[in-house]
Amino acid sequence: MRQIKTNPAYLRGLSVSVPAASPAELPLDIESSIASVESCEAETKAGRLHLLRPTEYHLQNAQSQELQEIEEAESESNTLKERLFPGSKLKIVAPVEATPNGWQTEVKVWFSLMKPITWVPVVWSFWCGAAGGGGLVASPDALLRLLGGLLLAGPLLCGMSQAINDYFDREVDAVNEPWRVIPSGRITGRRVYQLIAGLGFAGLIVAYWLGPTVTALAFIGIFMAHIYSAPPIRLKGHTWLGPLSSATSYILIPWLAAASVFGGIDGRVIIVAGLYSLAGVGIMVLNDFKSIWGDYELKLPSVPVVYGIHRAARLACGIMDGGQIAVACFLIIEGHYVAAGIIGLLVVPQFLLQRHFVQKPLSRAVWYQARGQNFLVLGMMVASWLAF
Repeated sequence: MRQIKTNPAYLRGLSVSVPAASPAELPLDIESSIASVESCEAETKAGRLHLLRPTEYHLQNAQSQELQEIEEAESESNTLKERLFPGSKLKIVAPVEATPNGWQTEVKVWFSLMKPITWVPVVWSFWCGAAGGGGLVASPDALLRLLGGLLLAGPLLCGMSQAINDYFDREVDAVNEPWRVIPSGRITGRRVYQLIAGLGFAGLIVAYWLGPTVTALAFIGIFMAHIYSAPPIRLKGHTWLGPLSSATSYILIPWLAAASVFGGIDGRVIIVAGLYSLAGVGIMVLNDFKSIWGDYELKLPSVPVVYGIHRAARLACGIMDGGQIAVACFLIIEGHYVAAGIIGLLVVPQFLLQRHFVQKPLSRAVWYQARGQNFLVLGMMVASWLAF
C-alpha cells in the first residue's frame, strides 16, 4: 500500500491508501476522482487567499457572491472526498518522476516543456491565414510551404516560447504545479537553454525559406516571447499587456505570416486577424484563472487578481464576444453577409456557456475553454474561407 501524491502546497491533512501500482497503472476512475478533488481544493484555497490575504492587489471588500462560491467549492470538495474515500484521511502529493536516464526520457521532458497542446491555436491561425490568402492550391510546392509554415508556427516557435515561459515561471510553477519538469528538477537550466536556442535557430531557417515577411514576423515573435516572460520587461507582469501580447503571438502573427505566403497581406486581412486577436485577449485572461494561486503568492497583477474573479470573468467574456461581433459587423460592411451571419450565430452558444461559466469562474474556466472556444475558432475559419 502506498500514498497517491500531488501538490502539498494547497492540499493538507488528507490521506488515502491504494494498492501499490505505478501512477500510469492507476484506474482511470481513481485518477479522474483525484483530479476532481484537486480542482475543488485549488479553487477553495485560491478563493480564501483572494478574500483573506492582504496584498497590494487584494480587493479589501470581497463580494458576498465570491464568499458563497468559495463555501460551495469547499463543501463540494469535502462531499466528493467522503464519497470516494469514506472514513479515510487523504493526503495527495505530487508524483515524483525518475530523473531522465536515456534519450527517450530526455525527449519526453523536452516535449513536456514544448507543450504540444498549445500548438493547436497557433497552427489553426496559420491555417486560417493560408485559407484566406487564395494561394493555397493542390500543388506539391503549396503543400510543402503549408507544412513548413505549420512546423514553424507550432513545434518550433510556439514550442520555444513555451520553454521560455516555463523557465521564467519556475517560481510560480513551484507553487501552482511543482510536478512540472523544471520545478521538479528533471531538467537542468543548461538543457533548457539548449532547447530554446535549437528551436529558435531552426525556426529562423524555416522562416527564411518561406520569405522575408515571414522572417521578419518570426523575429518579432521570438522577441515577444522573450519580453513576455523574461525580466526586466516581463509583459505578463502587466495586467493587460500580457494577454494582449499572447493573443498577438497566437493569432495575428501566424495569420499574417500565412497570408504573406499564400496571397499577400492587405487591409482586410489585418482588420479581421486583428479583431480576432482582440477576442483572443479574453481567451488569455481565462488562462490566468488556472494560475491564480501562484499569482497571489508572488503578487503578480493578473486580471483575476486585480479585478476579482467574477469581474475578470465578465471582462473576458465581453472581450471575446465583442471581438467576434466586430468581425461580423466588418464583414457586413464588406458585403459578406453569409459569413457575418454564421459568425453571429456562433456567438449565441458562447453566450449560453458563459452564463454558466461566470457563476463559478475558478472551477469552470477550463470547462469553458474546452467548449466555448470551439465556436470562436470555427468562426475564424468561416471568415477565412467565405470572406476572402
